[in-house]
Amino acid sequence: GSYVDATMLSASVSKGWDLSARQTMQFEAATSGRIEAGDLTGGLLAAEARYYFRQSPRRVLFMSLSSLAGSNLDLDQQILLGGDSGLRGYPLRYQAGTGRWLFTAEQRLFSNWYPFRLFNVGGAVFFDMGETWGRDPLGSTSQGLLKDVGIGLRLGNSRSALGNVVHVDLAVPLDGDASIKNVQFVIETKRSF
Repeated sequence: GSYVDATMLSASVSKGWDLSARQTMQFEAATSGRIEAGDLTGGLLAAEARYYFRQSPRRVLFMSLSSLAGSNLDLDQQILLGGDSGLRGYPLRYQAGTGRWLFTAEQRLFSNWYPFRLFNVGGAVFFDMGETWGRDPLGSTSQGLLKDVGIGLRLGNSRSALGNVVHVDLAVPLDGDASIKNVQFVIETKRSF
C-alpha cells in the first residue's frame, strides 16, 4: 500500500579507549535516513565524544562534545536544542534547526550516603554551551550561541533491574531572550550519572 519506494539506511559505530588508569575516552557515530528516487531523505548524522577523568574515588570530571546534522528532513523530524536535549538552562525545545552542536563540562561528586539502602546520592556542577544552525522545517532561525551553568542532584536507583538515575538540575541561562525564566528546573531519568 505504500506510494513511495525507499531504501532504509541505518548504521552506527562506537569505540572506547583507556587513556590512562584514570582517563577514559568514548566515541560514537550514527547515521540514518532513506533513499527515495536517488535522493537522501530524512538523513541524520550524529557524533559524540565523551571524556572521563577520575580525580579521586568520589570525583569525576566529565566533558562531552556532540553534533547532529540533518538533510532533507521530514516535517515531523526536528533537530532541537533546549532543556530536554542537553542545554539545561533553557526551556524544552528552545531552538530548532537543521543541525546542532553541544558541549558539556560537568564536575561529578559521589557520596557514600545510601538512604534506606534504596538509592545512591551524588551531585554535579555543570556548564553547557551549544547552538543550532539552518532553518528548521517550520522556518524558525537560530538564536546563536547559548550557554548555561548549574548544579544538580543525582539519585541512583540500586533496587531495580533498570538502574536508572534520577537527575534533578537547577540551571541558569547566560544568554537567550527575555521571555525565558532566570532559573530552569529540570527533572529527568537517564541510564547514567
